[in-house]
Amino acid sequence: MSWWATAPAFASTVLVFFGPGLLVLAAAGVRRLSLAALSAPLSMTIGSCLAVVLPFVGVAFNPVSYLVFTLCLAAAALLARRLLLRNDSAGLAPVRRFGDLALVDNQAMPREGLPRWITRLLVPVAVAFPAVIIGGRYIAGFGAPENFSQTFDNVYHLNAIKHIAETQNGSALSLGNLTEASQAFYPAAMHDLMALVVMMTGTSVPVAVNVGTIVLGALVWPLSCVFLISRVIGYRPIPLLAAGVLCAGMSGFPYMMVAFGVLYPNHAAIALLPAALGLVVEALGMTPGRRRSFSVSAGLLAVAVVPGLALAHPSTLLALLAFAGPVVAARAVREFQGRRGGTGERSRPVLWGILFVLYAGVTLVAWLKVRPSLAFAPWTPFQTNARAIGEVLGSAPMGATTAWVLLILTVAGIYVAARQFRDMWWILMMFVIGGVLYMIVSSWSLGWFRTFMTGVWYNDSFRLAALLPVVTLPLAVLGAEWLTGLLRRIGKPRTAEEPAGGAGTSPVARTRRAVSGITSSPITAAAVVLVLGVGTQGGTLSGVQTRMEEVFALEEESPLLTTDELALLQRVPDLVPADGVIVGNPRTGASLVYALADRRTVAPHIFGDRTDAEQTLLDHWDEAGYNVSVCDDITREGALWALDFGDQEIVPGDEPYIGLRALEDGSAPGISLVAEEGDARLYRVDACTES
Repeated sequence: MSWWATAPAFASTVLVFFGPGLLVLAAAGVRRLSLAALSAPLSMTIGSCLAVVLPFVGVAFNPVSYLVFTLCLAAAALLARRLLLRNDSAGLAPVRRFGDLALVDNQAMPREGLPRWITRLLVPVAVAFPAVIIGGRYIAGFGAPENFSQTFDNVYHLNAIKHIAETQNGSALSLGNLTEASQAFYPAAMHDLMALVVMMTGTSVPVAVNVGTIVLGALVWPLSCVFLISRVIGYRPIPLLAAGVLCAGMSGFPYMMVAFGVLYPNHAAIALLPAALGLVVEALGMTPGRRRSFSVSAGLLAVAVVPGLALAHPSTLLALLAFAGPVVAARAVREFQGRRGGTGERSRPVLWGILFVLYAGVTLVAWLKVRPSLAFAPWTPFQTNARAIGEVLGSAPMGATTAWVLLILTVAGIYVAARQFRDMWWILMMFVIGGVLYMIVSSWSLGWFRTFMTGVWYNDSFRLAALLPVVTLPLAVLGAEWLTGLLRRIGKPRTAEEPAGGAGTSPVARTRRAVSGITSSPITAAAVVLVLGVGTQGGTLSGVQTRMEEVFALEEESPLLTTDELALLQRVPDLVPADGVIVGNPRTGASLVYALADRRTVAPHIFGDRTDAEQTLLDHWDEAGYNVSVCDDITREGALWALDFGDQEIVPGDEPYIGLRALEDGSAPGISLVAEEGDARLYRVDACTES
């Protein structure tokens, strides 16, 4: 299959990921960058929350219900806006700002010396630049559209999407480990939207996952980053352009979450995180040039996108709370400073102080409660504090090659923030929080404090490394803007120093004026930013790119599914009836028969609770020829088939699946070999069907 053949899947994915949010936000009056950047986060909320609610009212989760619910929300938003505007015509002036959701970018971007046509194209270029780079890297890493990550977590993710598409139930409250016996909470937002694409197009699960991953990394992430910078640094040309071009050059995200794990839920959630953080900044009135007490519209939008963020992955909600802490503190400090300066109401500093204390308390409670079991947190520290600090500054986590361009820009950004510490200390603190968390998880000794600080992320350095770009980007953009400004100041003509007597017309003077005109041009500054973006594509990304290509490669000795095993799975639909159930060891990849061959399996995930009958099949299926109780369970479950993929497991287990042990040597009576590809075999029970 060629990538060109995935065009319908790409179109459907963009529609599913952006369409509902775009429609609702447009009806509410959101425009420009906010409309584009917030559509996907809001769509994630709409889809994931709808999937949770629908089972309670007995309605299927599918493209039709998704569309109907979206239209209802859009109609409600439009009606509310019309009512508010009608009240405005009656003299309620403040309502108009709320009704139009007057965000920072509802007005045109300041030109700052650039031609109008350039300012109009600037945001599209800022998004298109990383979209091409990230999308190209993903396509190169994936290889073919139908390839899939040969990693441990992918057994679950592929089968979860298949499960949602088949059952039309995508509730995060019950997705669990994909069986009735193991129903529990699992963040399903990403799986829900990708399952909708499968239902709409009929495309295979791996293709839907790869296309969805590209859309999240190459479109949602850059839009989210540009939005964040518009709120933290300002809605100005150079910062927005820098945000776009630099967000494609950080190995920590988006590439690492696809090369490791594979951590698709984290990949989806972190792609939304900058937009959510930007909304918090604006809601608290901390956006440069738009200082006010509180933005109701931004606050409402923040509330609207947080559920999607949490249902994509709860740990990212904790990251949002941590990174937003300095913003809340800065807002409170500003109120106290204003009061000391003789401005502002007397009660407001106290109110904001109380709000900060409450915020800290809520964050602490969430930090303690929203964390996984440590039974699934085996990761240990592996480096020194000094190396961890260097990796944070150099945007080179997990041993990547130092990103020298980003290192220079980050240090320059730290310098700028330190020079304007009164106004920018909270930007520095966000960076410090992200860096300290990564340093603790990767270099501090095992113990209660490390677990308290990083247990939310399974004590996993990879997951915390992926958060670093979110808090590094504002400083890198500050550095880029400062360097381009320095270039313009250096090149600015110094007419006062021109000698008298027409010497200014000499060839040297004319050359100097020409060079000055070029270097001081805002167009040159924009070009420099683009060059910096290209410079970030050097060696720092080579390691993670190579890793991505390795984990998606299908080879004779691939760790999850070999070429022979996949070839046998592709034959299964012709050999096993549609209602057949297959027994297999999920650690060998046999359970992917569900996602790849559309046949149910007893153990769709490596983990999970099993019913007594399911456990009997996994432990004793090969005894069907002489164990009557096993035959009863086989008949009841319809599990007449078994896949034997040998002993190679993606992750060794303490309790091997022994019910297939006697198949390879042919010693199991009443069982016949149906098909084989290399060492991969499909068996069928004959004993239980004999009269």
